[in-house]
Amino acid sequence: MKKASTLGAGAVALTVLLAGCGSNTTTTSTVSPNTAATAASTAAASTAPAKKVTITAESFKADQKEKNDQLDQRIARFKAKYPNVEFKKDDWQYNPLEIGIKMASNSAPTEYTTYATEGKVLVDKKWIADITDSMNAWEHAKDMNDLLSKPFVVNGRTYGVPIDGYVMTITLNKKLFKEKGVPLPPMDWTWDDLLDAARKINDPAKGIAGFIPMGKGPEAGWNWTNFLYAAGGDVQKLDNGKVVSLFDSEAGLQALQFYKKLKDENLIPQNWALGYGDALNAFAQGRGAMVMCGSGNAADTAINEGGISKDDLVVYPMPSFTKGGKHTGVLGGNYRVINPKSDKDQQQMAFKWIVDEYFTDDFLKSTQKEIEDRKTKNRVYIPQPINYWKDSSDFGKKYTDLLAKYDNVFKYDPQLLALWDGKPEAQYEAQKFYTEMANVIQKVFTTKDVDLKKLLTDTSTKVQTEVFDKVKVE
Repeated sequence: MKKASTLGAGAVALTVLLAGCGSNTTTTSTVSPNTAATAASTAAASTAPAKKVTITAESFKADQKEKNDQLDQRIARFKAKYPNVEFKKDDWQYNPLEIGIKMASNSAPTEYTTYATEGKVLVDKKWIADITDSMNAWEHAKDMNDLLSKPFVVNGRTYGVPIDGYVMTITLNKKLFKEKGVPLPPMDWTWDDLLDAARKINDPAKGIAGFIPMGKGPEAGWNWTNFLYAAGGDVQKLDNGKVVSLFDSEAGLQALQFYKKLKDENLIPQNWALGYGDALNAFAQGRGAMVMCGSGNAADTAINEGGISKDDLVVYPMPSFTKGGKHTGVLGGNYRVINPKSDKDQQQMAFKWIVDEYFTDDFLKSTQKEIEDRKTKNRVYIPQPINYWKDSSDFGKKYTDLLAKYDNVFKYDPQLLALWDGKPEAQYEAQKFYTEMANVIQKVFTTKDVDLKKLLTDTSTKVQTEVFDKVKVE
């Protein structure tokens, strides 16, 4: 699912990285234009090679004028430092069904954006360049977030640069717990802890559910996959060029049994057929004590749309299957990668272009402007708990210090980042898998004596024959 990585503060971060400033912000430089131009010219003369290099950069569709204007501004800033570089622009957006055609016709841009699911398949097909040497030579390589970088590190080599990301979390309404006199579960919680809390908070007579899962659309399968992962399961594997289904397993059965308990004990909303926005809105309206989604997006909706106090919310990692186990949640995000068919000069310049405005004060200024704009509107800034940088880096500390200056910033418990573990989404036909699992979940929620093992086996067979067997892996 890509929804969680394109909502809330993550969207601001993505736009800052792609365009040099937030989509609703304007960065004001304290350096005069003449001084900046002189400095840029000096830097260019000492660092830029004389050879002309042309790269094709990813742009936006024609109707996205503001983003394209910001991209043009960023290109101008880059060319001031590297005047030997010529830019072409391509508004093609990554599509797993189109990338093979783009590569075969040699029409893919020099650099493009893809998502977390695609790392290994793009490496296997040799459709992205190995950027390990460029990454190792970069001064900020050691500052990159290892967890977020993981989907594009294959066999110890690096193939992509993270832009933004999420790890699935569960957001709790502390006010509902307090009103019921129920203590919050430990952050190092388990499935049993979640069930125990849901039972104690659950109040169907008042329309309050203990837990809100997403129950319709592919997001229902996306939610369920977190429990598959937590139980030690997986969706698929690649075996001799064939995609093989793995979710018909003991872990898959345990995850379905967990969902059946939620339904049998009436711990979910009476109207459980909720999509992504429906589930977040129900939580924001106080109709459930806990909801699952990507990172801080549930908090954003609850606080800025539902009027819930930021002090009444807390974000937990996914519960572990057993005490002491991993708190594994689905990891998703967006990544910049480089076309391996471009020559070495183009690849090296494309890497510089991708990371040129990472770790810059412009990003911090843009964030500050966004926080202050929200404050004037009595709104809270919800930072994403995972970013492309390490929190322990100098830049990470600057970012943390900036957030600490404002009282309208949502804060995460430090235990969250210490406990959570991210596992990337399935690499092949994830959306079709999620859709089929949504059908399974709906049967679990509607059929009293459903045979969970048979249901899982039948669905696995269907997905294998109708979806995975048709995937062509070169």
